[in-house]
Amino acid sequence: MRLRALKTAVVHEIFVHTADENYIAARWCCANALYTDFLWLALHATEKYLKAVLLMNGKSARRFGHDIEGLYAQVKELAGSLLPGCLPKPEKLAIPTWFDRTTEEFIAHLVRYGNADNRYLIYGYNTFSQDLHMLDELVWAVRRLVLPLNERIASDWPDGERLPKYKEVLVAQPDFRFALYGLPLDNLILAKEDTLLRLAALNLNFSFAPSDFRHASMRGGSASFNSVIFRHIFEPLGEGEADAVGEAAELADWLIRNVQLPTGRNGSPDVVGEIEKAVASAKQRHGLS
Repeated sequence: MRLRALKTAVVHEIFVHTADENYIAARWCCANALYTDFLWLALHATEKYLKAVLLMNGKSARRFGHDIEGLYAQVKELAGSLLPGCLPKPEKLAIPTWFDRTTEEFIAHLVRYGNADNRYLIYGYNTFSQDLHMLDELVWAVRRLVLPLNERIASDWPDGERLPKYKEVLVAQPDFRFALYGLPLDNLILAKEDTLLRLAALNLNFSFAPSDFRHASMRGGSASFNSVIFRHIFEPLGEGEADAVGEAAELADWLIRNVQLPTGRNGSPDVVGEIEKAVASAKQRHGLS
């Protein structure tokens, strides 16, 4: 029993505590239009919550590295119907547009724009108001699984073997979660004072905010940022005259020699290869050496 309690404490401290901080910071970034870090922190938090679920259920998280889609697939094998097929619009949310995504599609969206390479805006991004609320729903669904799902609740109590398993409780009560006391998100949910940090965590968060929480309006709409490589290299290589192509080719050569770019290893796109192909094609088209 003591070893199990120690393992739980380690999982909570290494993964859930830091994931809570990433998630709260992601919400703050979104509210303040810092979308690069919103997407990065959202993906980072999701990865940690998923790893926590695996570890709490006797599985290893080592072999996945930063393969969030692989992690989600593994957790889905454990959780089954406890994970939502899609992330619907919250009933209380008033925003003009919403397009449906499956949970896997939303995770792929986070992976595309929140991956480590895109901390430098290698790919640019597209994000929408609903991304924040889909993140809330995803975190709710995954975080409530940070339990030994197939063990009975309070199994060490007298007659504990008669009690239901954690998974059975969660299936029977889709809107219920076991509180993770002492961790950052639960501390803010239980707090009485509406600090700026509590506002960042819970404002318009219809997954976690208590029923008496006073929500405030938040900026909406969408935001996008074209990749700097697209604007300064791919676009002039594809559409520019000979002078612009020559300049873009020189810029591309300088960038490849001096900046670490994705090369197709470990599942990342081969940005270097794509630049080199675009340069070669543009030079051939314009008869440049």
